[in-house]
Amino acid sequence: MKAIFKFFRSVRLAIVLLAIIIVFFVFSTLVPQGRSATELMHAYGPALGQLVVLTGVGNFTSSPIFYISLGLFVLNLGVCSVDRFVKRLKSRAVKHFGPDIIHLSLLVLTVGALITSTVRREQDFTMAAGDAVNLPGGYVMKLIDFEFLKYPDGRPKAWISTVDVTQGNRIVRQGYKIEVNHPLAIGMLKVYQMNYSSDATIDFIDPAGGRATMKVGEGFSMGSDQLVFVGARRADAPAQGWIAQFQEYQGDKAVASFEFGQGEKIGQYSVDSIRARDLTGLRAAIDPGFIPVLVALALMAIGLTMTSIHKSKGVD
Repeated sequence: MKAIFKFFRSVRLAIVLLAIIIVFFVFSTLVPQGRSATELMHAYGPALGQLVVLTGVGNFTSSPIFYISLGLFVLNLGVCSVDRFVKRLKSRAVKHFGPDIIHLSLLVLTVGALITSTVRREQDFTMAAGDAVNLPGGYVMKLIDFEFLKYPDGRPKAWISTVDVTQGNRIVRQGYKIEVNHPLAIGMLKVYQMNYSSDATIDFIDPAGGRATMKVGEGFSMGSDQLVFVGARRADAPAQGWIAQFQEYQGDKAVASFEFGQGEKIGQYSVDSIRARDLTGLRAAIDPGFIPVLVALALMAIGLTMTSIHKSKGVD
């Protein structure tokens, strides 16, 4: 039993475990995360791809190596903290618990990271004004308005989603503005502003007077190339409505971009009308590990303060 206790109390064990976690984290930054085994095998070849799959580097925070290493590190840190605390209580020296509280904060912080990696849930969705979506916890969020603000030179300035949130018959938030650095927070639930897109269709008139409708992702041939409808943007002058955006492809490679307004011609076709909606891209996330992280930061602040006070008094 003493040998087991000594093993888990060992500083060398902590160093080895941290080295394993750091090394695998470094490798995981070099490998696209969340890809399937087939995609990894195709990208890296049979031998290296199989190694990436077996080690879990392609999805490191969900791999057995990550969980085992982090779990052993939590156990090691916990045993060290208990051992230090007991020795401090038995010692006749002046009681100084600052370092012990710092150890405890690291333990709680690691537990929070473990909870985040295993329990955190995310949900991405796009919405147009008037749309509603169900969120975890029985909440319903409705998009009231969406603004896409730009600088004078046309660069994106801000995406602002104004939402109402209800739970049953209770209004939880009303007219709340979600921005990139200003998420909606309800308990452990947070909703982040992620991106912007448009949902568009375009109506054509052919030379014979017939009509055809095209959706985003559809296109037509121009000789050996393909012209694909990729979306729409608001015209600089509001009275002009929407501008259709196209990309020309040679095989799988995009070689040029084009824009057409209402009444303009694309080859033999004339643009009759463009209908589009602004779509906001949002992400809802629940992270129970956030609370242990806050507790850990508070404990670390207390431990560092106590240590600084004792050091200033010349107490070891």
